[in-house]
Amino acid sequence: MSSRRNWAKPGLHRPFPDENKPARKPVRSERARFLANDRRRVRRALEPDYRDGERAGRYGLTLAEYRALQARQGNVCAICRKSARVLCIDHCHVTGRVRGLLCPKCNSMLGFCGDDPRLLRAALAYLKASVKE
Repeated sequence: MSSRRNWAKPGLHRPFPDENKPARKPVRSERARFLANDRRRVRRALEPDYRDGERAGRYGLTLAEYRALQARQGNVCAICRKSARVLCIDHCHVTGRVRGLLCPKCNSMLGFCGDDPRLLRAALAYLKASVKE
């Protein structure tokens, strides 16, 4: 059997589909997709364990590991130490390792700086210089 890329080459043709195998995967209706998404949306809004477990799972954490990280930080941002309604899971984009929980402002600050310590030190020097004047 030829591969899909070879079908375009001259002299080759697309193999016939297997008669016992359905030609296409059955597609869920638009209404069924909407209802499944709606159920997920409602569950996310009403069940904190489901929401936090789903968020933690994106970064390879279990709900128990996420809760332990929350308790270790005292449910405050790791940088500014302020309590936020929602804490973002900060991770290294190179290794994928979770570093801690940050408020949205601190998380955005690191993201805008590209996680570059030199840029953050330069910003700190700039702020210190403006205070002395």
